[in-house]
Amino acid sequence: MNELLEIIKITLPSIIVFGVVYYLLNQFLKKEKEIRAQELKLIAKKDYFPVQMQAYERAILYLERIDPNNLIFRIHKRGMSGKLLHAELLRVIREEYAHNMSQQVYISTSGWNALKKSREETVQIINMAKSKLNDNSSAIELSTGIFEILSKMDKIPTDKASDILKNEFQKGIL
Repeated sequence: MNELLEIIKITLPSIIVFGVVYYLLNQFLKKEKEIRAQELKLIAKKDYFPVQMQAYERAILYLERIDPNNLIFRIHKRGMSGKLLHAELLRVIREEYAHNMSQQVYISTSGWNALKKSREETVQIINMAKSKLNDNSSAIELSTGIFEILSKMDKIPTDKASDILKNEFQKGIL
């Protein structure tokens, strides 16, 4: 019985010390793991931010390029028919969109949806102006029709989407 008591006297403090050391070491390792995870997130964010910023810049540039005011002046050529201008405007909008589609990975869903809505509304404006003309109308007549529709709007679709993207980006960096 004395021997058992001696063994308990020796092993019990050792078990307690082992348990405390195990607990403290486990807590320390958890904290270290959290710190490493935060450091990795910070490094990833530093690498991700420039790419995200470039995506927002490209999205804004896309909106500027499909703004009917800019688009018409870029596409219109002397003596062009309304039908040809209409087709060219829609082609350029489609190609620009296809060229920038990959940017949606870095832009929020709501921001990308605003960009898509702007594209769709811009196409609608162009189609609406075209529908009011006859088949042999000139590009000038189509352009005038588009500008008239735009003049009746409080804010053109590309400006709305641009404002949304700019606000989103600025909120993201603050």
